[in-house]
Formats: sequence, structure tokens, C-alpha cells
Amino acid sequence: MAVRYRYVFADLLTDQTIDDLPLSKVSFDHRINQPGTFAGGLPITNRRIARRLDRVIPADIDDLSAGPGRIVCHCLRDNGTRVDLWGTYWIWYAKTSQGRKGPPQVDLRGMSLDGYLASVEIQQNFIRYGTDRVTIARDLLTEAQALPYTGLGIAFASGTSGVLQDLIVAATDKANYGETVRKLAEQTNGFETHMDTYLADGQRRRELRWAFPKLGDVDGRHHEFSQPGNVLEWSQESDALRGGTRWRARGDSANNDLSAASGPQFSTPVEATAHLQAGWPRIDRTLDLQGEIDPSALKSYAAYWAATAAGAVRVHTATVRLDPATSLTPHRLGDYATLRLTNQRFPRRNGVASFVRSWRVIGMEIRPPERGNGIEEANLIFEELVA
Repeated sequence: MAVRYRYVFADLLTDQTIDDLPLSKVSFDHRINQPGTFAGGLPITNRRIARRLDRVIPADIDDLSAGPGRIVCHCLRDNGTRVDLWGTYWIWYAKTSQGRKGPPQVDLRGMSLDGYLASVEIQQNFIRYGTDRVTIARDLLTEAQALPYTGLGIAFASGTSGVLQDLIVAATDKANYGETVRKLAEQTNGFETHMDTYLADGQRRRELRWAFPKLGDVDGRHHEFSQPGNVLEWSQESDALRGGTRWRARGDSANNDLSAASGPQFSTPVEATAHLQAGWPRIDRTLDLQGEIDPSALKSYAAYWAATAAGAVRVHTATVRLDPATSLTPHRLGDYATLRLTNQRFPRRNGVASFVRSWRVIGMEIRPPERGNGIEEANLIFEELVA
């Protein structure tokens, strides 16, 4: 049976269902340590569609019962034997338009729920000394959802990483909860997060999954994709403007008097030694780490990026056809996938594929099947292994 999708719209805070819409040209993605994105559209072809759309995106601008900023879209996947929730996205943008031909059209954009947390500012001093990084992240998430009109019901599992640090965020820093959690994760000995939504006991659940040091079943089976076969497209990018050979991190002032003005602290530079010794030029990168005053933590942040983005950042992607019973789902982000390619660039050698690589999947963009194209596609983003 062909895979089918339903797009169910609900209230952001209460998750009370509003209606579902037959969207087209949908794509949505998941990423480790980053918010996922959503896009889709709907031609308004008749009055019935218009009435349903009006419940989700009111035509009356004075109707505050729904619309962008207040609603989420749940992407429900039915493979014929099981219904699964493959993503929930906060709808922040809608555009209704009509061209010279055809009916009016509404286009929607959204982001995963951790992206919403970047719209909630830390407006009171947040201070932790000698505290586990994961505990700090949990405290930030708890505090964010305890504020008026912010309770999303996002769970964050118990446990710790064993890595301690200080964190000071002043109310004057204009920092937000989402970015602060992300920067906690992106350090040497950091942890990983993924905004996951799923069905349990017939109810929709929201959880910011975390793991230290890595998400996914890193020692288990690999998901297999091959060309010819279910690999539809592939690419390899190298981008020196996203990398660097000399990294610094910039934090806040070490002055404990939050009312006094003073300059930010900088880490000592961390160099990509292997690249420089091989003849690469100096390419400077300075990264901001709001709220951090500990020189060792700043250097740890710089060292993380010097290791993961040394020289030119290489991005490996593959677009694959998903089977209805695929083992690789958004809930499995962080697992390994094995890619086997046979083409003019990588011909067969001794009767077997010359390109065989196994990488962690750190991002996946889903493109559901459409009328006229029954293929369900996933664009996989792989993590390049760093020595």
C-alpha cells in the first residue's frame, strides 16, 4: 500500500486539534542540534477547502483563534499498517496569493518546537556554577516553559553528561532559551539534541531528546542505500567559507557586576594545525558564546569547531527513496547509514562498488509522495568523521 500523509493542525499551547488540510508540495526536515523546518501549500479550489482553511488560517485579521504564531502542523505518516507522527512544526508564516491564472493559494512555513524556544528571551539573570551541562539545559527548558503563555509540554529526559561548567546569562544580554541550549551542546565534550514528536498510547508527545555524547544507535545495524537502487541523487560539497584554520570564541565580561559595562572575553586561538602545516592559509573565525565567562569553556567551544570545521567544511548528502516499512525514520536520527555508489565517478572495481561509506545521519528532509509522483523521498545529511 502507498504511503499516505495527513497534516493535522492544532493549537501550539494546548495541542487541541483544529482541522486537517490536504497540503501539497510539502517538505519537512529534522536536524541534530538545530531546529527543523517545514514548508507546504494549498490551492483554494472550492468553498469546502476555503471553510476548512479559515479554521486554521482565519481570513478575518481580527480573528485571533488560530493562524501563524498560534498553530502547529502535525505530519502523520500512514504506511498501511501503522500511523506514525514524523514531525510537529510551529507555523510562523502564511502567505495567501493569486496569480493571473488558477485559484488562490496559501503557502505555509514552520519550524520545529525547539525553534519556538528561540523566540522566548531570557529576561532575568540565569546563573549556574559548577553544574552539569545537561542539567543546565534541563533547567533552561524548565524555566522557559514555566513562563506565562510558554508551556509547550516538551519533556527532557533525566540524566547527566558528567561535564561541569559555569553559565551566566544576564537579563541585558538579549539571549534566548533555544540558542542558549544549542550553544551548551556545541562544545568539546558536548551533547546532542533532537526535537522529537511521537504517538504514545494514542496521544501526541513532545520530547527534546538528548544523548551524551551522540544520539542514535552508533553500535547497531546500519541502514542500507545503494546506487543503482534506492539512491536517487547524491552530492559532495567543500566550502572553505564555512570552515577555518584559526578559531576563537567570544564570551561575556568577567565582571560579576551585571550593571557595569565592560568588554567581552576571548578565548586563546585554537589552530587547525594539520591544515596549516600542510600549507593552508590562515582563515579566522570568531564565534559568540553569550553568557560564558570561563576561559576554559570558551577555549573548549573554539576547540570543538576547530576539530569539526577545520579547513573546508565538507557536506555529504544523498536523496533516497524510502520504502513504506523503512527502518530509517526521524526518530532514528543519529543512526548510521551505509551508502554504496556505482557510477562514472565511482566505477565498479573487482566487481563491487568502489564507493562504500558509512556515516551518521545528522539531518533528513522528507518529501512526501504527491499525486503524479508516488515516491517518498528523504534527503539525508551525513556527518563527516573527524580524526
